[in-house]
Amino acid sequence: MLHDAEIDFAITSGQACVYFGVQQTTRGSDWIIAPDGLSKLKYWLTAVNAAGTFAVSYRSVCGAPVEQQFLGNGWTSHLLVTDADSDQHPVDFFGKPPRVIQLDRDGSEPDFASRNVVARMKKTDREKDWPFVVALAQQAFTAGDLRAVLHGTNPQWLMESWKSVPESLHDDFFRQRPLLRLVNSNPDRLRRAMAIEKQLWMSVNRQRYRVYQLAWKEFFRQWRREPEFSWPPDLPFSDQHLLLVNAARNYGLPECPLSDSARQ
Repeated sequence: MLHDAEIDFAITSGQACVYFGVQQTTRGSDWIIAPDGLSKLKYWLTAVNAAGTFAVSYRSVCGAPVEQQFLGNGWTSHLLVTDADSDQHPVDFFGKPPRVIQLDRDGSEPDFASRNVVARMKKTDREKDWPFVVALAQQAFTAGDLRAVLHGTNPQWLMESWKSVPESLHDDFFRQRPLLRLVNSNPDRLRRAMAIEKQLWMSVNRQRYRVYQLAWKEFFRQWRREPEFSWPPDLPFSDQHLLLVNAARNYGLPECPLSDSARQ
């Protein structure tokens, strides 16, 4: 249906891990939508909800409206989609997914983000996500994607895999993952460096998420003071969306919470 609506997307995270065979099940789905396609997505969601194809609703968890100025600056939109069988599906939409520099897709099935993209998104502050990073890296290397060395966390595997990386790529890979310099110069330090690197990624993700969480909480505290407030209300998606957009404008939900601290 998204193809028919000419909405550019890539499925990522849990459903992508299921597709790649490194995860068995997942309840929700995560979609990367090109920022310039978010307006189309908003109108499509409104249309399928109005037609009764799906029941579409925002969820109560912190998140921004499906608008380019928010999702293009790192926010996520959290929705609940109920199908004709009354099965409920948590659905998250990203415009600018965390830790992803450039979106690329799986070579065999372009509806899915590449293993490189999914591995980047799985470098979270949740311990349970990290085994998927390792599995995706190993698969990617076997498939010929040398960017796998940016994600592997086994020193012996990394040292063997690094031999396949041409020297012309070294500087770019060193820039993206500095500990790769240790592969030849000081391999005995790799295991400790990897442990430090993982803690850095986890810390960065916690801090990044906290910026958005605090911004939402401050906005929500003001919004909920409205008389007869409820969120999400039992209304069509179009009405919910208008309420959220108006509230974001009236109570100062920042479009880009990281504007002053992203580099740090």
